[in-house]
Amino acid sequence: MSTAHFPDNVMSVMKDAIINVFWKKTDVRALFDRCGVPRDLVSGQDWTAYKIHIVSPVLDNLNSTPKGLGPLRQILQETLKYTDGKHLLWLPDGEKRRKEAERGLEHLRLLVKELDAAKRTEDEERQARLRQLEQAKGGIAFRNKLDQIKTRFYALFQNPDAQARGYGLEDILYDTFDLFELSPRGPFRRIGEQIDGAFAHAGDHFLLEAKWQKEPVNLADLRDLDGAVSSSLDNTLGLFVSLNGFSGEALTGYSTGNRPRIICMDGMHLVSVVEGRIDLSDLIARIRDVAVQKKRIFVPVDEILAGKV
Repeated sequence: MSTAHFPDNVMSVMKDAIINVFWKKTDVRALFDRCGVPRDLVSGQDWTAYKIHIVSPVLDNLNSTPKGLGPLRQILQETLKYTDGKHLLWLPDGEKRRKEAERGLEHLRLLVKELDAAKRTEDEERQARLRQLEQAKGGIAFRNKLDQIKTRFYALFQNPDAQARGYGLEDILYDTFDLFELSPRGPFRRIGEQIDGAFAHAGDHFLLEAKWQKEPVNLADLRDLDGAVSSSLDNTLGLFVSLNGFSGEALTGYSTGNRPRIICMDGMHLVSVVEGRIDLSDLIARIRDVAVQKKRIFVPVDEILAGKV
């Protein structure tokens, strides 16, 4: 079942406007020809009849057929090109006919304006529904990818090969940073240095160091990453990820003296991210804030999630 292109009220006013604006039947026929109305539809009308009996069936046909929308829109545009009815003043009762034409044009413009507003609202609602659908699909896809990373991460704990765990952690970190759109880069070597990775956050570049060892990371390890950061450009910082944390001496010793250039995360931070409890970018931003405000380069994730910092 076909659907009308325009509602009945618009069609009724459009017919009246055409009849009043295009006074001669020859003008009506020229309008149809100019707007691409099918010739057989035009020639199939009784052009000796009243204009209403010609205009009405032609417009009704166009309004009910898929190919009729183009000509119908063109007819509407051609009709609304008339800003007044002064071209009718030469006719008998010309002033009366001018006023009738102008009233019809004004009414038609008002309805078209309302129709356009309704159409825009309908299109906006449709676009909003599509955006919500895409966001939902994107959310599901994101959640699925995060679940896959979590599964791989937890599987690493069962691997007895320490070296394999280390390489696996690098892959996990890369994929996690990639999922959160932090532009990660894999391991690379600079002169005298092996860098586990890099990423971007809030306009700054970060060098990444990751360790999975039994003992907490010591002060020398933090200073090694600090040295790599200090030899880079000014907007470079460092993130040290140690699955088994950091010694108290390392955190205290590093934070004493020079301005800190690195922040730290442990295994629980990563667990909170892969389990979806906190966005990775938000987590890094919060750790950075605390480092700036309180000069603490490491904050347990439980404190962050509980709002204690």
